[in-house]
Amino acid sequence: MAPLPRVLSLQPVCRPVVAWLLLTCLALLPSLSHASATPFQANYALRIDGWPDASIQHTLSRHGSTWESEMQAAVAIAEGNERSRFRFQDGKVESLQFVSGYRLLGLGKRYSLSAEDLRTLPDRQTALFALSRQVRTARCTHPQVSPCTIRYLDHKGDEEILNYRIVAHPDVTLPIGTLPGIRIDAWDPGKRDRHLIMTFHADIPGLLLGMEYRREGEIASRLTLTDLSLPTTDQFP
Repeated sequence: MAPLPRVLSLQPVCRPVVAWLLLTCLALLPSLSHASATPFQANYALRIDGWPDASIQHTLSRHGSTWESEMQAAVAIAEGNERSRFRFQDGKVESLQFVSGYRLLGLGKRYSLSAEDLRTLPDRQTALFALSRQVRTARCTHPQVSPCTIRYLDHKGDEEILNYRIVAHPDVTLPIGTLPGIRIDAWDPGKRDRHLIMTFHADIPGLLLGMEYRREGEIASRLTLTDLSLPTTDQFP
């Protein structure tokens, strides 16, 4: 992906490759809505100006008392992935572990964060799940009202901050059907010309229906949900 907020700060040549992974630059606030967790497996198409289209997979699965959110992205010459383990109990989300990495032309690097690293702020995968619940009751819906502020740790453990507002509650028509959504506009406070327009499923926490990255008003990349599986068991094999 072309230059993005600081959260997209892996090796520059790899930004377009793992863009969708690194776009999960979100964090939770203490007060959350009461949406329950639902396992899912979602597939996406990512289109980026000047790069081959990428295939994306996002899986949310339950493992006993913990949950795992995993994302994988791949194009012809590179791949990236990140995985988060967290606990979801009594309406609160607690990050337990985060690992991520990328590989380009045979070269790559891995990153990891422990429960101690994540003691005060969540990793971006856990935060993606938590934010998608929070937006159901967020009050930052009008331009004259201060935006909501979200905080999280990036893959290196550095704190990142974004502002966001709720901008719409659309019914989103996709190749898999029409689904209820909640759309937010998020931006780095220091880079107001760059925006992430993210649409969450209104009833399934952590599930993105789509996302756009806009730079100076132009769409630089677009993520589209193409397939969705909702298993009858608590986790995927």
